[in-house]
Amino acid sequence: MDSLIDLLNKDESFNVTVLLVPFKTISYNVYKNDRLHDSQLEEYNDNYNYFKSKGFNTIKAYDESTNSLIDIELELMPDIIFYMSPWEGILPPEYRMHNLPQNIIYCYIPYSMYLSKLKNDQFNRPLQKKAWKIFAQTPLHKQLAIKYSNNKGSNVLVTGYPKMDPLIKNTEGNMPKIWKSEGSEKIRIIWAPHYSIGKDENVKLAFSTFEYNYKFFYEYAKKHPEIEWIFKPHPKLIYAGERMPDNENFKLENLKEYYKKWDELPNATVYERGDYLNVFKNSDAMITDSISFLAEYLYAKHPGLLLTRPEQEFNEFGEIIKEGWYKSDGKDLDGIEKFINDVLIEGKDNLKNERDNIYFAYLNKNGVSASQNIYKYLKKTLVD
Repeated sequence: MDSLIDLLNKDESFNVTVLLVPFKTISYNVYKNDRLHDSQLEEYNDNYNYFKSKGFNTIKAYDESTNSLIDIELELMPDIIFYMSPWEGILPPEYRMHNLPQNIIYCYIPYSMYLSKLKNDQFNRPLQKKAWKIFAQTPLHKQLAIKYSNNKGSNVLVTGYPKMDPLIKNTEGNMPKIWKSEGSEKIRIIWAPHYSIGKDENVKLAFSTFEYNYKFFYEYAKKHPEIEWIFKPHPKLIYAGERMPDNENFKLENLKEYYKKWDELPNATVYERGDYLNVFKNSDAMITDSISFLAEYLYAKHPGLLLTRPEQEFNEFGEIIKEGWYKSDGKDLDGIEKFINDVLIEGKDNLKNERDNIYFAYLNKNGVSASQNIYKYLKKTLVD
């Protein structure tokens, strides 16, 4: 929401506060009086400092000294609340929409592109049904809302996807440059593994192939100093051990050590921050089994390899998007290496036209800023 917040802050009609809420995991629940453990508190404070450094009016929802959360209604008195996630379970009960006053206007900008086959979770959760407006990514997402939501998408407005505005407008240059070989001619690859390891039947998402190839990627990067890597794990991957508690390799301390080994390579960087558009722009390719990145990386105009597994399920939009990606089974280590050799080293990018066609058909509507669309709608509807 960076670009939208910037627009709102320039208009005296709006006063924007970023409220930073702790992230709930299976083993940690601050809303049941558990305290943040050290690594989570460090991440929480890093995020706070990041938003403050951008000049945003930022408030911590969590008070470490009292192990308590602020009262939104009494202390902030909001007119509008933008939720960043449809998952009510990660919020404290008093921050959920049904426990807050009904004279507040509730909005939602999807945090991802919605490519997986989670119909109810993506289009029919209480937030989607009760919010005043859902600012949808594409016309196809509006159609999916009409198809799968009980309210038939009546509160869905197609505005575009503001997260990608800097790539459309070419304003990502002020973002951090974190490749270790800035200015070199090395091939640059982003490896972005999803967190959804395991095969438990109760797991809604099963996209990640990390458990089959994580050793390969590290050893390949170590043996090929002529190629530079960004290791961009999903934020929840570090807690993968919660999904596979019997696997010693995925315990928190072991995954931290694995991340550390990557960062110590002279040709690799671990990048866990959310402002990754400059990383996209200055890369040559992405290898991933993450979901939203499949659509988001098309904005960067580079080739990518989708690591597959049988349990992956896509919705109608995802089926279209994945046609712009090369594919290899996540267990097929030779297939991964073949992509690097054929597409990146030898330059045989046969899917370029397909990616361009998908991008212009679904993602870039004449270069119009999604943030401008949302801002103008709020201004016209609520102010004017």
